[in-house]
Amino acid sequence: MPSHVAHATGPSFANRVALRRLGGMTPFFRRKSPMEKLEAELASLRTRAETLNSRHAAADAEFIDAKSKLQRHHLEADLNTDDKARTKLEATVAACAMTRDGYADALAEVQTKVADAEQKLAAERSAVERKAASETLARNLDAVERALPDYLAAGKRFADALEKLHFHHESGAMARFIGNTASQVEVAAGFALVELRGMVDAIHDGVAPIPAKPVSASVPVPEPSPPVQTVFMMKSAKYRDHDGRSRFAGQWEDATMPVTAAQRALRLGVAVPVTDPRRAQLRGSRGGDFNPRAPDVIDLDAVEEPKSLPHINPVVREASFTPLPTAEPRTILINVPRS
Repeated sequence: MPSHVAHATGPSFANRVALRRLGGMTPFFRRKSPMEKLEAELASLRTRAETLNSRHAAADAEFIDAKSKLQRHHLEADLNTDDKARTKLEATVAACAMTRDGYADALAEVQTKVADAEQKLAAERSAVERKAASETLARNLDAVERALPDYLAAGKRFADALEKLHFHHESGAMARFIGNTASQVEVAAGFALVELRGMVDAIHDGVAPIPAKPVSASVPVPEPSPPVQTVFMMKSAKYRDHDGRSRFAGQWEDATMPVTAAQRALRLGVAVPVTDPRRAQLRGSRGGDFNPRAPDVIDLDAVEEPKSLPHINPVVREASFTPLPTAEPRTILINVPRS
């Protein structure tokens, strides 16, 4: 055969390059799934419903305007000579009413189609979810059926190995426990796997519900409680807790309050530490006879502390340290070696 004939029948170099490129490209057109078609249809219907709704509102406004003009004509124009104007206004009113009613009918029909499309889309989504759930269950059952023989064989090997240590009580107990457990698992799996295999088709057909996803049992982390301090009240006072609520602390009673309020009460002498000896003598002497609105009740949040006095920690103040006599301070010089 002549060489020019062979070249003519085979693909050219340019054609081979083009075919190779087209073969590696993703197809431009892809068949849409039923769900995608329903979603596109529903979006189109909703858009049309919005357009019809806006046009119906505009047509209704035009109808009201035309009707008001006709009514004004009836009230103000000469009814014997203005028949032509009246006829024109009536025609405008009729045309506006027809346009408005046409949009209303079309909008009602489109809304019916929207509701039907929503039902179809919900049914299609449910079918897709049921199919995916049934396929997932089938894959999980396949994995269980593949792993079960290995588990039973491994348990038997382990039990046989432990039986060789029959003289040891714990080893023999473990061997019997593993053997009994393996037998129970084998019997239970025989019933459970058959039941679960039946659920695959039931879930796909919508007869059985889709299995719920496992809920992670997260342990809530308790929030740290705000710091508080208990003091013995020498005078009745009120304060605010960490939530901003007003609280009352009666005289000669223990009170647990925020640390800032307790420290302020100690500095002002309104309270003393619970280690104070007066607590044992005075606690409960009032017998609960308190009036939170009495004028002598001190508001710890409103009282102003003197700024000129130095702040002394109440623990240090209650310790009653006694200064020891010391000599006069002296300044001495020392030699420091330098490198």
